[in-house]
Amino acid sequence: MNRIGKKELAADAAKLFEAEVLELKPDIPRKELCDMVDDYIYYQTDGMSKEEAHAVVEATCILN
Repeated sequence: MNRIGKKELAADAAKLFEAEVLELKPDIPRKELCDMVDDYIYYQTDGMSKEEAHAVVEATCILN
């Protein structure tokens, strides 16, 4: 996946990344999946803080 140039695109990118991970590992624990998405958004989005990345994940990758 490419870098995310705008914070506004982070939620869509999180959903796509989540879907890709689930395709490869459908039985991944939800917490582990959300942590992976959180890290991905934080490291790939320009100017994104860890708190902002976590907020995106909370909105797109709800823990069950």
